[in-house]
Amino acid sequence: MLIHKFLTNKTILLIFALTLFAVVAACGGSDQAVRQVEVIKEVPVEKIVIKEVIKEVPVVKIVKQEVIKEVPVEKQVIKEVPVEVIKEVTVEKIVERIVEVRIAPPVKDKREIVFGGLDWDSALVQNGVARYIVEHGYGYPTSQIEGSTLPLFQGLRKGDVDITMEIWLPNQDAAWNEAVKAGEVIPVGKSLEDNWQSSFLIPGYLQDANPELDSIEDLKNDEFNSLFEQDGGKAVLLGCIAGWGCRTMQDGSPDTGVGQIVGMGLEDHVVLRDPGTSGALAAAIEGAFAKEDAILFYYWGPTALAHKLDMRDLEQPDPSECTDNSPVHGCAFPAAEIMIAMNIELVADAPELIPFFKNWDWSAGNQLAAEGWYGENKKALKNAGRSSEEIYSATGIWYLKNNDAWRDWVPVDVWANVKAALAKED
Repeated sequence: MLIHKFLTNKTILLIFALTLFAVVAACGGSDQAVRQVEVIKEVPVEKIVIKEVIKEVPVVKIVKQEVIKEVPVEKQVIKEVPVEVIKEVTVEKIVERIVEVRIAPPVKDKREIVFGGLDWDSALVQNGVARYIVEHGYGYPTSQIEGSTLPLFQGLRKGDVDITMEIWLPNQDAAWNEAVKAGEVIPVGKSLEDNWQSSFLIPGYLQDANPELDSIEDLKNDEFNSLFEQDGGKAVLLGCIAGWGCRTMQDGSPDTGVGQIVGMGLEDHVVLRDPGTSGALAAAIEGAFAKEDAILFYYWGPTALAHKLDMRDLEQPDPSECTDNSPVHGCAFPAAEIMIAMNIELVADAPELIPFFKNWDWSAGNQLAAEGWYGENKKALKNAGRSSEEIYSATGIWYLKNNDAWRDWVPVDVWANVKAALAKED
């Protein structure tokens, strides 16, 4: 059976080949027939065609599917490499960052700024001017706390007071240096640079009548000492008010020095009397001048009263003769450095005010003009029911309306705001 099967297969194959050969020979020649036999033997047509189709056709389909169906160019660009979307997103992010930097935070109410209401005219007149500019130019509400030098300076250190327009140095040297070192206060400007002060002033008419009375040494002479009001056999010196920095310069303290009276050897000849208020001091001086009485007193300038009256300064040891040039050690007052001081918290709360106070230029001319108007109008304003604070405010308004120097202290927009407010004042 095996032989029969083998012969059968062979026979079939041979018959198939011979038949095919005869057909090919009949159609086209011997060469073509040989090539067909060789192709059939070595590469069966059925298998070759199938393999070629399998190789080629799927490739075409794959390409078509990749391009058209599975990898649509438009969708792939949008999803995988979204060029246009990336550009749009980038622009949006940049804009958002710029907005975050440049847009101001939500506007909050500007806090009240408290001024130290020092109890003398030059400081209160300056308050009237400065407060009006701060309120109407910069938009901050203001108020003031009235009092004497030393208590108000402690308030400035603690933050109860924000601005003080006059810190007289060296009168307050010790407390000032301590506060600055502690980072509690900073100087932001200067005022009244053409100033002076003295503890030993006499009327011009008294010196004219006693030309040899020209020095504090003459107060040790009974002949001249007796010209003045006496207290316990000593000439009365109408001096600085308790709570003023200059008071410590006169009678000294354990922490600073012996003071002028002891340092000049006058403790057996002169006694210090506190007038109580700056107004009382001014009234006593004016009263004595009006009657041409002898009076020994402290005062300062530039002030309207000093400008009005002929005050003469008795000769005293020069500041250069004293340690630190300080009168607390027994010499005359040097020209003061009058600072505008700010509590450190206001630096963060209202930094735009610092250039304003830095540009502040309150000269003797400004002070005399403003204080002169105040002196001429305070009685009428008081009779009209205006408070002391309101009278100084009115003085500030008058000054701002009638003087242009302050225009250089503030930016253009602040100046315009103040001018607009002044136009509405009666």
